[in-house]
Amino acid sequence: MIDSNNQYLSDEDLHRFSRQLILSNFEEDHQLALAKSHVAVIGAGGLGAPLLQYLVAAGIGKITIFDDDTVELSNLNRQIIHFTDDIGKSKVFSASEKLQFLYPTVNIEARQERFEFFETDIPEFTVICDASDNPQTRYAANNYAHNNLIPLIFGGAVRLEGQLAVFRSGIDQNAPCYQCLFPEAPGADLAPGCSEAGIIGSITGIIGSMMALEAIRQCLLQNKMTNPLGVGAGNNLILFDGLNLNLDKILLTKNPSCPCCG
Repeated sequence: MIDSNNQYLSDEDLHRFSRQLILSNFEEDHQLALAKSHVAVIGAGGLGAPLLQYLVAAGIGKITIFDDDTVELSNLNRQIIHFTDDIGKSKVFSASEKLQFLYPTVNIEARQERFEFFETDIPEFTVICDASDNPQTRYAANNYAHNNLIPLIFGGAVRLEGQLAVFRSGIDQNAPCYQCLFPEAPGADLAPGCSEAGIIGSITGIIGSMMALEAIRQCLLQNKMTNPLGVGAGNNLILFDGLNLNLDKILLTKNPSCPCCG
């Protein structure tokens, strides 16, 4: 395990993370920066499942999971962190159990609550990942991230389509926030959920994995590390079309009249 002060990697962790550490320009200090990072993951469902697994597998030191839901049979086609025996369990505790099996020394905080009811005076998160499925939570996450100078990773998926964006409005005054992109919550007819529109589970796997990559990149940036992972999404909305396997980028701009960051 990594020592309590995050000063060095043990022989076990050098072996565990060896495939990352042989990447060009990815050093032990980068791995230690991940160990010092605290990522909030909002939602332990379709997007949250692969996101959480890859964050823990990468060596993120602390993860706080927010979700007030329980596991249902219909979740299992895409929420692959939960198993059949978990039906009826709290999603945050089901997810925490699997993550501890994956990396026993990871620090997991399970909060069986919606993020918009979360209250703290300490902006302790390195990165916030919004893997939720309702507008109220998304706007709450955006406001919290902007006001506390935290990068926000946004992901969404339905049918055979996915979206991804990184918002750094609290850090870069020229960068847009989530509300610049979505000034108001779209109606159910424009943004139906999976229970109405359906979804192929692997779409959430693709977007959740992309969210994990962006979160890892942002953790390094927030820890003032040289970045060996490139620019990533930047100020773009990434659109994934699973039907034709197309990936498009749309440049996002700040809205000067945005009620959150304008």
